[in-house]
Amino acid sequence: MATIYLTLSERADSNNLKEIRIRFKHGKIDQQAKTNIFIHPEYWDNETQQIIIPNFRLMTEEKKELKQYVTNQSEKINSLTSTIQSVFNDADKKTITADWLKDVIDRHNFPEKYKPIVEIPKEDTLFDLVAKFIKDAPNRKHPETGRSLAPRSIVKYNATEKHLKDFAKEQKQEDFKLSEIDKMFYDKFVSYLQGKRFTQNTVGKHIQILKTMLCDVKVNINDYSHFKSFTEETDAIYLNENELQQLKDKDLPPYLERVRDCFLLLAWTGCRYSDLEKIGKTDIKDGFITFRQQKTNNKVVIPLHPIVTEILEKYHYNLPEPITNQKFNEYIKEACKRAEINSIETMTRTEGGKLETITFEKHEGVTSHTGRRSFCTNMYKRGLPTLMIMSISGHKTEKSFLKYIKVKQHEHAAMMKKEWEKMYKR
Repeated sequence: MATIYLTLSERADSNNLKEIRIRFKHGKIDQQAKTNIFIHPEYWDNETQQIIIPNFRLMTEEKKELKQYVTNQSEKINSLTSTIQSVFNDADKKTITADWLKDVIDRHNFPEKYKPIVEIPKEDTLFDLVAKFIKDAPNRKHPETGRSLAPRSIVKYNATEKHLKDFAKEQKQEDFKLSEIDKMFYDKFVSYLQGKRFTQNTVGKHIQILKTMLCDVKVNINDYSHFKSFTEETDAIYLNENELQQLKDKDLPPYLERVRDCFLLLAWTGCRYSDLEKIGKTDIKDGFITFRQQKTNNKVVIPLHPIVTEILEKYHYNLPEPITNQKFNEYIKEACKRAEINSIETMTRTEGGKLETITFEKHEGVTSHTGRRSFCTNMYKRGLPTLMIMSISGHKTEKSFLKYIKVKQHEHAAMMKKEWEKMYKR
């Protein structure tokens, strides 16, 4: 059976108290350790190895306190020795190390040090969620095509993240708890975006991206049913066939000439800018270009317009290296300005939360997408069936296609008048 010996340290501290030392013996096990329990030598009995409680005749307040102190220390040492004996009885004797006794005493005296650390789950925050969403974006697949997301999608995510962080600064917050993403948050964020003079469609785009991010973490989508990603139809421009010819005939410096030629390819094929390089690199057979669109993976077969053939032959079917869409838009505006495409246009749209009407010279509104829009509108004005044009442009629904048709009221009236003249010609 294990034996426990108790002794006092030789030296006393500044209060003339000595520490009780402990020695534990069992077979070959012989360990000593400090107990961190102190007592005045006067209250220690070496023979019995116990703290003795003096027999006070006068129970003054001072003596009561002293008696209580001795009692407490006695209880401490008795509790400690009981713990040591109990732990030893339950221990695998082969695993007892040289520091076993010190460890048992320390665990007994300071149990809070050995409590298992319970990590309180960190509440998810909006910016943690957004950062993870963007980090994982390159691994996501387009729900319809099954291909990786295009880099431009990630650029849009980064833009929304920036606006969310700028909004947080305006609200004097570093971040938002997910529980804070409520109707009030939505209203304030929309007001912030409108304060930036963004159009209704731009505001709606950022709200839609935010909803996508929130629902990606399997948050109940119904929680965000009030996050309306509104859109509005805009009065976007197109170039009619005369203006396209006017642009084609203009002598331009080489850097603008290349951009002008690429724009004309878009305007006579109905392609998106992301598919521009495919026009010259895919199989061209029997007067048709066939390829799959980058955005939708739709297969399109496009007849070669004479202007398209002329441009391809000009570059020996090796089109100039593509530049950024932003730079392209800058250059095509300049090219159209030099070509004097400067009719005054009027556009009504919601900007900064208010309906506004602006006027501008037509070249100021031309972008790469104007080419695709011009193709759809000009072919529509030519009287080609809607489904035929959609087959070339790759539009899946008539609703989405009709958004590209930018024929003005007086143009519709002129088209109808022309048809009536055919119908009632005598």
